[in-house]
Amino acid sequence: MKIEPHLVYSKSEVSEILKIHPRKLNRIAQRHKIEKVDNRYIFKGSFLITLFGLDVSKSVEGLSKGVEGLSKDIEPLLVKIQELEVEVERLKNELSLYDISEGERLEVFTEDDYNTFTNRLKEWRTQQKELEQKAIEIQEIKIDAKENVEHYKNLFEYQRKQSDRILEMHEKLIVTIGEQTQSSIQRNHIEAKDKKYL
Repeated sequence: MKIEPHLVYSKSEVSEILKIHPRKLNRIAQRHKIEKVDNRYIFKGSFLITLFGLDVSKSVEGLSKGVEGLSKDIEPLLVKIQELEVEVERLKNELSLYDISEGERLEVFTEDDYNTFTNRLKEWRTQQKELEQKAIEIQEIKIDAKENVEHYKNLFEYQRKQSDRILEMHEKLIVTIGEQTQSSIQRNHIEAKDKKYL
C-alpha cells in the first residue's frame, strides 16, 4: 500500500505503511498541529509525502516486497479456508436431513436428560388425565348438589305442609273437644237441676 496525496490516513495506518512507531507519530502530529477526529490524529497523504520526502516508486517497491511476504503467509490460510468451506458444506448437507421448518427447533439431549424428559412427559400426561377426571367428578358433585338441594327443598316444603295440616287438625280437635266439653257441662248442669241436685 502506498501513500496517496489526495487521501487521509489514521495513525495506525501510517505506522503500518511507513514502519514508524506510533509514539513518534504522536510527537510529529503535536509538533505540526495535525487535527484530531474522534480524538484520533488524521494525516493527509500530501503532508506525509512532503514530510518524509516519499518517492512514489520507493513506496511501491516497499509495497511489492510486503506483498511477497504476505503471499507466503496467505497460502496456508487459503488452504484452511477451503477446508472450512468443505466442512460448512458437509454440515449444511447433514442438517438438511432433519428438515426443520420455520418455528421448529432441534434439541440435543444426553441420555440421562432424555430419560428425565420422557419420565416427566409421562407424569404430565398422567396428571393431565387425573385433572380431567377430577374436573368431571367436581361437575358431577355440583349436579348432585343441585339435585340434593332441590330434593331437600321439596322435602322441606312437604314437611311444612304436613305440619300445617297436623296443626290445623289439632286446632279443630281442640275446638271440637272444647265444644263437647261445654255441651257436656251444660247437659250435666241441666240434669243436676232436673234431679234437683242443685
